[in-house]
Amino acid sequence: MVKMEIISKVSIKPSSPTPNNLRTFRLSLLDQLFPPSFRVPLVLYYSHDESASHVKQAEISSVLKRSLSDALSLYYPFAGRMKDESSVDCSDQGVDYLEARVDTRLSEIIEQPKVEVINQFIPSTGEGVLLGIQLNYFSCGGIAIGVSICHTVTDGCTLSMFLKAWAAMARGDTNMVAPSFVMPSLFPPREAFGLQTSLKSSKPSSQTRRFCFSSSKIAALRAEVAASTGVQPTRVQLVTALIWKWAMARKGRDRGLPSFVWCPVNVRGRMDPPLSEYTFGNGIWRENISGNGEMDLGELVSKTREGVGKIDSKYLKELQGANVNDRPVRDCKKMMESFVNNEVDYFLITSWCRFSFYELDFGWGKPVWVSTASWGCSNMVVLIDSVSDIGGIEAWITMDEVDRAVVEPGFGHGGDIIPTLTYHARL
Repeated sequence: MVKMEIISKVSIKPSSPTPNNLRTFRLSLLDQLFPPSFRVPLVLYYSHDESASHVKQAEISSVLKRSLSDALSLYYPFAGRMKDESSVDCSDQGVDYLEARVDTRLSEIIEQPKVEVINQFIPSTGEGVLLGIQLNYFSCGGIAIGVSICHTVTDGCTLSMFLKAWAAMARGDTNMVAPSFVMPSLFPPREAFGLQTSLKSSKPSSQTRRFCFSSSKIAALRAEVAASTGVQPTRVQLVTALIWKWAMARKGRDRGLPSFVWCPVNVRGRMDPPLSEYTFGNGIWRENISGNGEMDLGELVSKTREGVGKIDSKYLKELQGANVNDRPVRDCKKMMESFVNNEVDYFLITSWCRFSFYELDFGWGKPVWVSTASWGCSNMVVLIDSVSDIGGIEAWITMDEVDRAVVEPGFGHGGDIIPTLTYHARL
């Protein structure tokens, strides 16, 4: 195991105080679907090459702290604390900022990544803290910026925009777009929603591993599916269906039993009129997509496309006026509870592909790699663009240890389930 030592921990507050009229931030209905215990882990890795040799680690820390404080003045809810299940107290209490020394080279982490090591780069935050940052120093001079943020106040899009603003401020660029806080007015929170009180912790046997899908194999399978269905799937839809089919092929499970997958959809561009990508908070909704192990890949791709396609401007208009007991809200809440409590065969597959994580330059170049880490629940999949293979996808899969051990040989070594997968052992 790589040794790591936390060398400092401070609280970073917004550079300008939040006005009194903004001290209470209302959550939206879409925010309420994620309990405060559900956190998003992200790690950005930066090498220490010749082009950045003039930047010392002490200077990096100073720049990151100052610019983080400035960025929090725009994204002020991140520095607050949950007030109740429908609001955040934006009292500028701050975010946790940690620094750590790691006794290995960055290249060793990237060449042979192990999730139990990567987990150490994610900050452990204090009680109620919504955002944590950890600056990790490697022995070679490289760094990794670990992020842990409460899903209740952000989705991948908002996290990407926040990091983009933070990086721009670190470079001295103050010409940026401020976030829009209209989501709670469009999707008002529902009182006594109650989701956070019903959730249990994930199985202790759950583990996270990374699987890589090459661009060439994705392209070949897309062509096969298009020929059989008449529809050209996106690479994300294809990989989603592949993973879903693999996950359903578990020992002792009747292939005809129903299985469900969620594919979170960014609703910003589906609203009428469309919302800005800078719209703050959770701008995602999900439809319950059902299938079974007897379906072939083309059928599962079609089911996925059909489910995602239901979430259009008309659907979202109806959702805006729905009560907590109306079907869309009731069913989605029930699905989330069943997912986290492991009550039924649910899989949540979310895509970070095409987010701007690989464009985040804080002043010493762009990341050489971006990863997630272990999530707090089973049957969770995160798809991320491959840095070394344009069009390829890395799938970070968290599943129960027993289930994964049954299907892993076929999944990772050219078996009948998914013959196109390259498996990275020991992650």
